[in-house]
Amino acid sequence: MTNVYLIRHGETLFNQQGCFQGHSDSPLTEKGQQQALQLVEYFKAIPLQQLYCSDLGRAQASATPLATAQQLSLQTSEKLREISYDYLDGQPKLQLTLQDTQKLQRLFSGELGYRIGEGETLQEVQARVANKLNEITLSHPEQSVAVMTHGLSIVMLLKQILHIPVDAPRHFNIHNASVCHLTYQEGQWMLQSIQRND
Repeated sequence: MTNVYLIRHGETLFNQQGCFQGHSDSPLTEKGQQQALQLVEYFKAIPLQQLYCSDLGRAQASATPLATAQQLSLQTSEKLREISYDYLDGQPKLQLTLQDTQKLQRLFSGELGYRIGEGETLQEVQARVANKLNEITLSHPEQSVAVMTHGLSIVMLLKQILHIPVDAPRHFNIHNASVCHLTYQEGQWMLQSIQRND
């Protein structure tokens, strides 16, 4: 059995300010830095064989204390990034135009093939992160690995694993620095827990 721990990065300045992050970046807040340190404590009794990470700065900053504590190198990948909202990346949510709000509604309705500008569809995000997760899992049979990524990316993974349609309403939140414990055995995924770490 392979254990996979999906982790959302710690709180960032854009989280605090209510901005879309997407492929843009912002530094961890003081709270986010504390959350990164709390992850070290969370995994104190869970030896990891590898730590994978989105190549975005907020994910790497969140993963670095854990990598140091477990004496692991960070394996970064752009496939573990958050969704791209194109020109909305980095924009405050409270300053959206009516047209932008309508575009977001179409995106999150799961409308097949819909993207904002040159951004990504939900289906593309799901396929991107799921393919990377499968690649990671097959590379680490019978081991424990952590994957530091992003909120919507984790939601898309969980929807696939739990056989929830992309356009289905979401009834769970992935908070900053939360840990989703998955197991993989004989071709079957199982969600063991979702734990907040804030």
